[in-house]
Amino acid sequence: MEAHESQITRLEAMPSVAEFYGTYWNKRPFVVRGAISPDVFAGLITGDELAGLAMEDAPQSRMVLTVGAHHEWRCRFGPFNEQDFHDAGDVDWTLLVQNVEQFHPQTGALLRHFDFTPRWLMDDIMVSYSAPGGSVGPHIDNYHVFLVQGEGRRRWKVGHEPIQNERYIAGLDFKILENTFAGDEVELGLGDILYLPPRFGHEGTTLERALTFSVGFLGPKQSALFSSYGQYLSECEDLDRRYVGGGLMAASAGFVIDTAAVNDVRNQLASQLKAKDFAQWLVEFFTESSHEDFGTYATREDPLDLAEFQRALQDGLHLIKPEYVKFAITAAAGGQLYLGFDAHSFTFDESLFPVISKFMKEDAVGLQNAPQLADDGPALSFVHELYNQQALEFEP
Repeated sequence: MEAHESQITRLEAMPSVAEFYGTYWNKRPFVVRGAISPDVFAGLITGDELAGLAMEDAPQSRMVLTVGAHHEWRCRFGPFNEQDFHDAGDVDWTLLVQNVEQFHPQTGALLRHFDFTPRWLMDDIMVSYSAPGGSVGPHIDNYHVFLVQGEGRRRWKVGHEPIQNERYIAGLDFKILENTFAGDEVELGLGDILYLPPRFGHEGTTLERALTFSVGFLGPKQSALFSSYGQYLSECEDLDRRYVGGGLMAASAGFVIDTAAVNDVRNQLASQLKAKDFAQWLVEFFTESSHEDFGTYATREDPLDLAEFQRALQDGLHLIKPEYVKFAITAAAGGQLYLGFDAHSFTFDESLFPVISKFMKEDAVGLQNAPQLADDGPALSFVHELYNQQALEFEP
């Protein structure tokens, strides 16, 4: 391990879980050479497939270009057509597509290499195809990101420390820092990984046409958390208590809200956050997709009844959790656990956790390694429900 003065640490391998959280998470960038085997990229999306995806309506895509003698920034939003790519030319542009793991499930296999991170906090895999000279400018992200280099080479400038009170170039449809930042450079090739904590300035420039896979995390504002929890309470009549001014005294007569009343309202809000339902809401919140076309809890169009499901397992079929499916699990009361999936939650007994943990490792699960599923018991019923809600699939 070699520490660099720019705060970028060069590692020979991905850090252990303890080292990652103790030394790097939210603290400092690092780079690992050859962290992902070249074989892995054979199954991920290609540049041509990414361009095809950007021509469809559902994916969120954009193209960032520098044009003219003064290299002015331009941003165009998809869907695109073949003429758009022809007009972009051979240099100085970048195509970015969000949520690629949802539209190209094979790309989700990349997530298996990040089990040491809080995968419940992951957002998506954004993939960028970039022509030589392509860049999206100097910027910051308000969340964690792992930049995984596919084909080609890119040079990254990474800031020495997080940026505060940033200013952006006015008049653009995307955020580019107005001022440069102090930092050092690192080049990434096939399989290299660069980790960036939130708000570290960075700027990538393509040296030869390249594919970059950005594994990004959520960074919700507290206002979004409060708003979402408030919406959750509004949908649960028995949880949505009213404030009726209990305990008010003469000091709050007229138009005065005295200190005791202020503290009473604050304490009522705080007590609501301590309610057992808060944890249930939390697993729902963190499994809701940020893409408008995902995150809708829906039953499978062709559900299996319990007998059909059981016969499939008896015939030797295995179940998997696709990599693009996000789970979030936390403790509930009385030895129960909450499982969040797709903005919905399920309650299950902790005795079923060994089976669920296999799915979380993206293992194939069948009767041989999960004998609990052989009986007409709670394990079979729970897994059957997850299958019919499209959290699980039978392995091809």
